Amino acid sequence: MLRRKDDPRSHFTYLITGVFASLLLVSLSSPLQAQTTTHGDSSLILIRDLYEQGSYLSSEIEARRFLESRRVSDSLKILAEQYLAFSLVAQGKNILAAEHFMAILKIDSAFTLHPTLTSPKILAVFDHARQQFRSLKRSEPTSSPVGPLSQVPSPSFRTVLFPGWEQIHQGRDTKGYVLLAAGILSLGSTLYLDIERRRAEDEYHAADTPELAASRYDRYNRYYRAEYYSLAAFLVIYLYSQFDAFFDLPPSSSAVTLQSGSNLQLTLRVTF
Repeated sequence: MLRRKDDPRSHFTYLITGVFASLLLVSLSSPLQAQTTTHGDSSLILIRDLYEQGSYLSSEIEARRFLESRRVSDSLKILAEQYLAFSLVAQGKNILAAEHFMAILKIDSAFTLHPTLTSPKILAVFDHARQQFRSLKRSEPTSSPVGPLSQVPSPSFRTVLFPGWEQIHQGRDTKGYVLLAAGILSLGSTLYLDIERRRAEDEYHAADTPELAASRYDRYNRYYRAEYYSLAAFLVIYLYSQFDAFFDLPPSSSAVTLQSGSNLQLTLRVTF
């Protein structure tokens, strides 16, 4: 069966089509964004005009509708909240107006009103809201830094990989490195003794005299027993490391205190 060769012109056609599609999406998205911004500006103009005309209730309703009907930028939201608060003050709803001033301060804590262009009544409500906002900020609990000794990370996958790794991750470096070194030494010894045991076993089977076989068997038996104890030591270290990662088993620290006759006391403590 003959295979049809790819036509380079088809790849070029796909490339051109993709470029034009991207340009089309960009050209369509830009007017859409501009339309959204223009609609938001026109809504704010309507809210402002209603407020300046004295239609405070209508201005309040349009501002609430503007804030609830769409997601707007922080700058537009601040303007809408501002005219909403102004309209509420004009209606004598100072408590509700203060809540919307605080909503503005949550977005921009440095927000201020012009002292000469804003009515004293609105300024008084805004100052009261700003004092409430600052008192709430001061009363918020501050999180204090927690040191590695007061908060130990929970054990993770490092626990099952190798002895000592999880202890090092928890910040208990002394115990971690001791367990890590002991694990490496015992496991390395087990692997070395296993190789030597297999070699001694092969030599034992290759012995051609009873005397040589007995001698080589003793050598094989020594490696076998040493490998057994080395592996047992590694398993003990491994299991100890597993439980210690969860329960912080002893030894946890070791202290030596020296005291002289002049009430001079020196304490040396090694933390595991």
